Amino acid sequence: MAANTLRRMRLSRDGLRPAAAAASTLGLLALGAALLTGCSAGAPAPAGPATSEPPAVSASPSDSVAEPATGTGTEAAAATCESVLSADANAQLAADGLDQVDVGQSTFYAIADDLIAAGGLACKWGRPSSDVAFTVVQLAGLDVPASEWPAALAEAGYTLTDDPVPGTYTGPADPGTGVPSVVVVGADRLTFVSVPLHAVDLAEAS
Repeated sequence: MAANTLRRMRLSRDGLRPAAAAASTLGLLALGAALLTGCSAGAPAPAGPATSEPPAVSASPSDSVAEPATGTGTEAAAATCESVLSADANAQLAADGLDQVDVGQSTFYAIADDLIAAGGLACKWGRPSSDVAFTVVQLAGLDVPASEWPAALAEAGYTLTDDPVPGTYTGPADPGTGVPSVVVVGADRLTFVSVPLHAVDLAEAS
């Protein structure tokens, strides 16, 4: 009986050894898995490729294209009765006692009245209570060669004489005085002068 009891105890110990060994093996496997999991969780994620945007390039004044300046130009000031004659002529008229007087409703020269009707400047100088006077009418700001004025001058009897200044067209003699009037023709203006000698007093075109 004692021998049987001893045998059962030995079998019991021998049966426990495989179970303990299996439990120990399972524990080691679990510990290894935990360690691997911890290492994986603690490891930093691999960094992706670095991306950077190119720096913005600001345009410098030298890089920008400057637009050409557009100038409008300065138009010549319109003539007045003070500027249609030269400064020397105005001084001589004052010395001779000739002042500006009213032109009136008509100059009694058909071509001069036509220039006034077209917008021309009309000026007259004379002595009070005297028949001494002369008239200047100037129409400017037009393309004379392309206008109807050359034909109008020819129809009114004005012909090119260049006397007393270049570009002078001399008209018929006045029935009352016997003195012809003249029209000085430029590229952009026509200037009527009732007394030819005063054509030299005209101011130069600006």
